[in-house]
Amino acid sequence: MSTASSQKSVVDTMATVSQKERIEWLHEQLKDDKFPNHMSLVEQFHVSPVIAYRDLDFLKYILKAPLVYDYSSGGYKYSKKRFKLPEVRYTEGELASLLVLGELRKAYEGSEIEAPLGTALELMTENLQDNVKLDQESLDQILQVDIEPFPYIDIKVFQDLLQAIRNNESIVIKYFSGQKAIIVDKPCDPYQLLNFKDNWYLVAFCHEKQDYRDFLCSRIMAVEHTNVTFLADPDFSLEQHKKESQLFASEAPTVEIVAEFDKYAAHWIRLKQVHPSQKVLERSDGSLEVSFKVSSMENIMRWILSFGEHARILAPLELQERVRRTIGRMNYLYNRF
Repeated sequence: MSTASSQKSVVDTMATVSQKERIEWLHEQLKDDKFPNHMSLVEQFHVSPVIAYRDLDFLKYILKAPLVYDYSSGGYKYSKKRFKLPEVRYTEGELASLLVLGELRKAYEGSEIEAPLGTALELMTENLQDNVKLDQESLDQILQVDIEPFPYIDIKVFQDLLQAIRNNESIVIKYFSGQKAIIVDKPCDPYQLLNFKDNWYLVAFCHEKQDYRDFLCSRIMAVEHTNVTFLADPDFSLEQHKKESQLFASEAPTVEIVAEFDKYAAHWIRLKQVHPSQKVLERSDGSLEVSFKVSSMENIMRWILSFGEHARILAPLELQERVRRTIGRMNYLYNRF
């Protein structure tokens, strides 16, 4: 094997290391007074600085580690040497609070408690690996301000789905059909709950279609229990399903967005990174220009309009024209009386 191939293999292997393993490594480093910091995690596991900071927040705020920064050493240490990593177990009711945490994470985005809420969500999800999956890559790559309002999901529905998955129980979901605009019965065998791009989906074997389907949980109005146990397919693989599912396969090409913000709006843009791919051009008059790449322009348009007269799309021209048409329709509505 060539040196380049060998290095790539190491990177690929490190990239698959779970947060639990990274936390355990970090704990050992702290116990041995090696003063690790976020760059230690980046170099050891080839993760992004964002994930590294999240791991440190996880250890401090969720696992309640006595973590303090030592300025003389440029790294962290334990203020109490006898700290041990706790083992955490959750009830179904606590698992359902994942939804509440998700909503709070949205509401407090940019505030001091955003990191603790985000890591709490990760902690609870990681302890559910058999039944619940979180597509963290999609959450890290999505435009941070380009997040639609968190869809409402009935907590009881979520609990019922968890119970059915754990008991291998066939269920009938009352599902709102977007195409027909009616509620239909969907008999199915539930396999997994999956969070993908901030939406919860039920991965289930649909009796009607005789195939695996992804049901948007916010459209599940109720769950009807049948008390009938199904035999789970031992060959079912979530990763294989994601490769074959239309939900995950339909990746749109990325589009470069360029927007300018006046002196007033620029202040808010500087407070927080808009997107991992962003490039910022500062202007002498205090305004700035931001460019980044996204796969959808729908939310960008709403986002840019939220700044009112303080922001303007420069590219692409297609998006600029769509914003112009929207403003024209708004102008018509306000001037018709």
